[in-house]
Amino acid sequence: MRIGAHVSSAGGHHLVFERARAIGAEAVQLFISAPQQWKRPAISDEQVALFRRQQQAAGIPAFFHGVYLINFGSQDEALLARSVASLRAYRHFAGQMGVVGTIFHVGSHLGAGYDGAMAERIAGMLATVLDDEPDNPSLLILENNAGQGNCIGGKFWELGAIIRALGGHLRVAVCIDTCHAYAMGYDLATPEGCSQAMDEFDREVGFERLVAVHANDTKQPLGTFRDRHENIGEGHIGTGGFRTLMGHPAFREVPFLLEVPGFDGKGPDVKNIRRLKKVRAELGMEAPRLPPISRLAKAR
Repeated sequence: MRIGAHVSSAGGHHLVFERARAIGAEAVQLFISAPQQWKRPAISDEQVALFRRQQQAAGIPAFFHGVYLINFGSQDEALLARSVASLRAYRHFAGQMGVVGTIFHVGSHLGAGYDGAMAERIAGMLATVLDDEPDNPSLLILENNAGQGNCIGGKFWELGAIIRALGGHLRVAVCIDTCHAYAMGYDLATPEGCSQAMDEFDREVGFERLVAVHANDTKQPLGTFRDRHENIGEGHIGTGGFRTLMGHPAFREVPFLLEVPGFDGKGPDVKNIRRLKKVRAELGMEAPRLPPISRLAKAR
């Protein structure tokens, strides 16, 4: 189990590795374009090569997070086309840059309701992204949501329905956000609740498709459908709750990516990283062996 974080890519995507290692992160997540805009990422061959060199020197896996504007549940054809184009561009660069995959929110049905027909429709659009580069090894990683605003994917069966409609495509996976799951009523903080939630996940999605966790405590109580991230140990999940869920077999080899506000308000930091690493150590899990940070300077 790696403990990682979402890190700013300001000034150059390759800089995320140095920033991640500086706070003790063992995996990294980043945007490759402004998350609130449709502007397509533009990355040169030289930038791709530099990113790959720095990743190899850092010894840590990387994940992209797709833009927030994506909505595959919309009835607006123009918005759907933009969503497909954005995800296609992210997957293209993920393949070029050696990134595990792109984590993204499916979107909202905007009151139209979610059923098998909509799952089929969404799957069809994702299939066009996957078919565009069939040899691209990078994954499309669906993220669960907190249930607000008619969002799709709050319940595990909703994600499972899309995957089944895709025929169980091998390049489709899932990221569980702990704050979102808790907001939806999945009590990952207690042994019984965590066991029930993960039994449902295995039944609807399958543990083999769980490739990342967004590790976030929550400001809101269980089942409130509100997405309010909190620093580890400062919210309703608490350190004990993370000990419970990190101890579940489904999570033992899955990277945990922090998206917390940070104790200084600047995002994931050393203190949050250390709290999760302490839990990992208490559970008897070994930390990954990483190359010395000095290799990053030499890789430039």
